[in-house]
Amino acid sequence: MEAELTVYADKVRNKINKNLFGHFMEHAFGNIYGGVYDPEHPLADEDGFRKDVLQALRAVKIPLLRYPGGNFVSNYHWEEGIRPVGERRRVFDYSWLAEESNEFGTIEFIKLCRKIGAEPYICTNMGTGTVEEAMHWVEFCNSSGDTFYADLRRRLGYEEPFHVKYWGLGNEMFGGWQMGYLTAEEYGRKAVEFGKAMKWVDPSIELIACGYELDSEWNCTVIRYLKSLVKYISAHHYSTDWGIFDADNYWECMYIPEYVDKLTQTMHAGIIAGANDALTDIKIAWDEWNVNGWEFNGVNEDKSYSLKDAVLTGAVLHTFIRRSDIVGMANYSPFVNISGAVSVHKEGIVKRAQYSVFELLTSKIEEYYLDSHTECGSYELDEMIDYTGRKPEPRFNLSGSQKKRRVKTPYIDCIAACDRERKHISLSLINKHPEEDCVLDVQILGGNPDWKNTVCFTVWHKSLYESNTTDSPENIKVSESDIVSESNKIILKKHSLNIVKLKLHGSV
Repeated sequence: MEAELTVYADKVRNKINKNLFGHFMEHAFGNIYGGVYDPEHPLADEDGFRKDVLQALRAVKIPLLRYPGGNFVSNYHWEEGIRPVGERRRVFDYSWLAEESNEFGTIEFIKLCRKIGAEPYICTNMGTGTVEEAMHWVEFCNSSGDTFYADLRRRLGYEEPFHVKYWGLGNEMFGGWQMGYLTAEEYGRKAVEFGKAMKWVDPSIELIACGYELDSEWNCTVIRYLKSLVKYISAHHYSTDWGIFDADNYWECMYIPEYVDKLTQTMHAGIIAGANDALTDIKIAWDEWNVNGWEFNGVNEDKSYSLKDAVLTGAVLHTFIRRSDIVGMANYSPFVNISGAVSVHKEGIVKRAQYSVFELLTSKIEEYYLDSHTECGSYELDEMIDYTGRKPEPRFNLSGSQKKRRVKTPYIDCIAACDRERKHISLSLINKHPEEDCVLDVQILGGNPDWKNTVCFTVWHKSLYESNTTDSPENIKVSESDIVSESNKIILKKHSLNIVKLKLHGSV
């Protein structure tokens, strides 16, 4: 297979926001308890965090961590999680029908963020919570005044504010599975009251509205109410299990990145319509996403996550980078346990195949997205459409037959980026084909690349369905490679992820 990539080294589109590589954690299924937090474990530090998990989190340079949910937040009352540990009430968690000890709360979350270098992102309870409760949470975290909740933080040993910048206005409030779910109109009115009160406490915070990636009317209505208050509107996606894609159908799954990109563009249209402003700076926050849901058979087994998941995860991240002018953050959900990139065992951890994708992209790609164009082969399939229980609108079809729309998915997915001075370029290259290597002919316009001194990194295994396990923890990993040929063409192995780093002549 052959393909062509043209990179316009003098055409910088925009800066790639590091928050696209954020993550998510929730009080559920071992995300926290028995995951990153386990005070009784021999590897726990003085604050109860697993040292091996912390090390894995630091290694992928997590920029942003969303907490405490998720569905959990719609019945979460934050004050129950800041009392002395022995005094915290054990309560019933209505979202996951489980018991919650409240041993891990706001202070523990802030400690975790500081230990791994992540910016905290707190989602508020707009289900059973109140405006006053949300105001108090902002006050507790961010106020430097002499008010009750700022003083409460000080009495707990934290003189300086936590400076939590990002705050979510509820979680999936459109869904009947959510406690206190609302119509778009109801949510818009309620979120205005929450948002303005929270910004009265701290005008510097940035608010994320609750969006619905499958309903443009919801997004348009919500933005119409909140356009002067919010910086982002959220979108969530789980491709398989909770989603519409068949995990066992490889060709179907390879369409997932294009599907996510379609949702991104549709959401942006809803933002523009709601703001009535084509130049609005409100961005999309994909603050929960994963190619796998949380509840399929084998979800906790490391062998369930293969190189295929790595290829898909990388390709979805490519879509966010490609749309980084309108996507401001993304949070992989979750990062620890269940379908996450790290699984935690009593004796240690396993870095699943997806982990290497974040390791690769957060450390090897440059920060400014460049224009590029790829010519390659593709395949066709029937478009996947998710109506989530709503009946599709009838289509007026004179022929009397209903035809599904055919869509194309390319085999090769390329991203180009440069540093601020345009002295270094990185190419992130994915070959999604399960059986064929690709010879990629690269032309870099607007710059003279030094092909003789390239540095290449690859995530690959001969078997598409190979996994990392406790017995074989490094089957899938980032390795230095030699994929640039003597004729300056790049050899992309089948089902592989690659980054090629090179200098432009004249750089230092």
